Amino acid sequence: MKPCVADPQHRVDMLGFRRNGVDIYRCRDCGCIMADIPFDHAQYEAKNYYTLSRKTLADIDEEWGFRWRTILGWIRRSGAWTSLLDVGAGNGYFVALARREFGLEASGIEISLEEIRFASEVIGVDLLEGDVAQHPAQYDVVSCFNVLEHVADPQGFLSSAIARVRPGGILVLTTPNPGCIHARVKGIQQWNMIDPPHHINLFTRQSLERILAARRMRVLRYETLSTYINFVRKHDTDSLVLRRLFFNALRLARAGADHFLIAQKAAVS
Repeated sequence: MKPCVADPQHRVDMLGFRRNGVDIYRCRDCGCIMADIPFDHAQYEAKNYYTLSRKTLADIDEEWGFRWRTILGWIRRSGAWTSLLDVGAGNGYFVALARREFGLEASGIEISLEEIRFASEVIGVDLLEGDVAQHPAQYDVVSCFNVLEHVADPQGFLSSAIARVRPGGILVLTTPNPGCIHARVKGIQQWNMIDPPHHINLFTRQSLERILAARRMRVLRYETLSTYINFVRKHDTDSLVLRRLFFNALRLARAGADHFLIAQKAAVS
């Protein structure tokens, strides 16, 4: 039986269905959803990977700009931070906005050579290549957006990311929310985020906070995010009135597509 990725002492059951030919499990104690499959790196080198689907800065900003500016605003309001490392930086647009619009000394690290090439050629950002576990520096802010669900060892990954946070600094994390409106309405078996080998592990708020607490990280803020909301785009105004309306309604209901957490590392006494 596959152990719970949040706590191996928890009780895990098969969910009674398979997705993409893979057995799906759920923890009875914390609600984690897990696919019994190893990490597959090759998918992240595909030229049609979703973070590379938009090819111009205008299109990339339409897809990602609202999300990243919202998050960067929350980061900026959480403290007087200077340096930032984005782990799993994807196409590099978050790093670009952090530098150009929010004045942060921002870097990004990425394992995909195709993402690194795209970030350099299209976004104008040079990302670091490699695994955060081998990265030596520390930062005021370490961000990790929709990466945790892709890794086979989330405990080890989070330990490595937290090690890059300076004492007193923050970890900023997003990952899909099993309590989102889509999963509530259609049911877990129809939730499109259960998608192995792309997504391996999916976490409840309870399981995320448990893992962070075990690493002495204090959660300062929890929200849910739904920033894409594609079906309202064609009717929206330039000021994104409809997108903001749906975003805030889902956030207040804790039913957004993703968890969003800011957790602080203890300062050295």
